[in-house]
Amino acid sequence: MKPQLLKISNPADASFNLFVQETPYFSTPWHYHPEYEIVLVLESTGKRFVGSCITDFKAGDLCMIGAYLPHYYRNDDDFYVKESKLKARSLVIHFLEDFMGDKFLQLPESQAIKALLERSKRGLSFGEKTVAKVTPKFKNLPNLTGMERLLEMISILTILCESEDKQDLTTNPISLRNEVDSARMNKVFEFVMLKYQEEIQLKDVADLANMSESAFSRYFKKRTRRTFTQFLAEIRIEHACKLLMVDKMSVAEISFESGFNNLSNFNRQFKAIKKITPLAYRTKFLE
Repeated sequence: MKPQLLKISNPADASFNLFVQETPYFSTPWHYHPEYEIVLVLESTGKRFVGSCITDFKAGDLCMIGAYLPHYYRNDDDFYVKESKLKARSLVIHFLEDFMGDKFLQLPESQAIKALLERSKRGLSFGEKTVAKVTPKFKNLPNLTGMERLLEMISILTILCESEDKQDLTTNPISLRNEVDSARMNKVFEFVMLKYQEEIQLKDVADLANMSESAFSRYFKKRTRRTFTQFLAEIRIEHACKLLMVDKMSVAEISFESGFNNLSNFNRQFKAIKKITPLAYRTKFLE
């Protein structure tokens, strides 16, 4: 998966873009853009990639993605079967930070929205209570125009600000800000997403970027705010979390399935990232 810079055009008569998507499957590749994005999945299932976070999505999934944060929705394999009758439907809002004007976020009344935008750079998911409040407003947006449409958008952002069931998707966000960075990092991200369950050496990814190991390490950390080893561990731990939610495999089996060749290292990395042991995570989820 290569994170591509996606060009998004707003309607001439609107300050933000509303996209009603209904296709056999979500086809947009792993990408990023300067716009903030709010996604409400209406139908379909699959995996959601936001930065280093990999989680499942289904109908009712609500997510907010900050500017320049790479993301990708991939449906389950059944959606790609020829002549499948399955549908992928979603409502997507795109808007720039200054969509209400240069001074909007400086207003005292806008500080909660400003904080929401900043937090969304880590990616945000929302629980059932927030989804229940937002969904009718989201679905009503295509029926509105002019000031009514803009006020409904502010109402949606206000609900997200006040939400008590929102969760960060990543701890250290990835931010790609130009095509030069993206071109060099594309091969690395694609390689990791395809191979994270296997053994990966620093030399492997440094070679992909046409850099020495030391130069690549500095380059990667400057742009992602974590070492490559930390990034790889986060990807693997997110995969492990999904497996832990299904009470079928042992912790040891999950550690190897997630790309760790040492159980004690897996336990140590898991606790460092999730602040809880794998077994405690499973117990908490199943309860």
